[in-house]
Amino acid sequence: MRKKSRLLSMITILAVMGCLAVCGCSGQSAGRRPSEMVGEHMKFGTYQGEEIEWRVIDADDDSGKVLLLSEYGLDAKPYHEEFSFDIKWADCTLRQWLNEDFYENAFTKEEREQILLSESKGFPKYNMRVPGKDYGRLERETKDYVFLLSYTEVYHYINDTHGDESDPNRLCYPTEYTRENTNVKIYNDACGWWLCAGGRGYEGEGHTPCAVSVHGAVIMQEKVDSDQYAVRPAMWIEL
Repeated sequence: MRKKSRLLSMITILAVMGCLAVCGCSGQSAGRRPSEMVGEHMKFGTYQGEEIEWRVIDADDDSGKVLLLSEYGLDAKPYHEEFSFDIKWADCTLRQWLNEDFYENAFTKEEREQILLSESKGFPKYNMRVPGKDYGRLERETKDYVFLLSYTEVYHYINDTHGDESDPNRLCYPTEYTRENTNVKIYNDACGWWLCAGGRGYEGEGHTPCAVSVHGAVIMQEKVDSDQYAVRPAMWIEL
């Protein structure tokens, strides 16, 4: 009887472990709140034959969703394929690529069902005003499955200690694919990366995108057709 009891106990333990292995594909344990995952990493989707590693940067316990930011620069593409002094996030080719080609090919049907259509009003306390105009830094003002962080979101989610100055916390590193197959600019192994939206130009006119430089500084980048900046996607998913 004892041998049979021990055998049943072992089978039960192995069954529980197997269930955790299957259900814990995103790294969370059963019963954990999403907010407890902030700061952790998880794998979700694939790009150029490699699993995509994400960092959890925000969570909502009520809805059971988390905000993911790609840990690495997955590719390097222009913000917009044609040069312009006035291009909004809503109209840029990078947004189109993220929500069409990337969304469709990087994730399985089951994974796409977890990705949420989202919008953001940003964080006004990190913004600045242009005399006689609205806020100087723009937000997405769109609903997207996959997007890039905005100027104010970078400060809220990563680090606001040094303002627009260089900050090692904002450094991004390219994947091997990005390093070997694109024109991404690299300095001390780090690469610059695009932000969504950006800021209004001088006297509040036009729309100029922002980026994070190879030194970790948030900058205005007028060369929207540059292919030297990495793409670091973000998205909300339901666990």
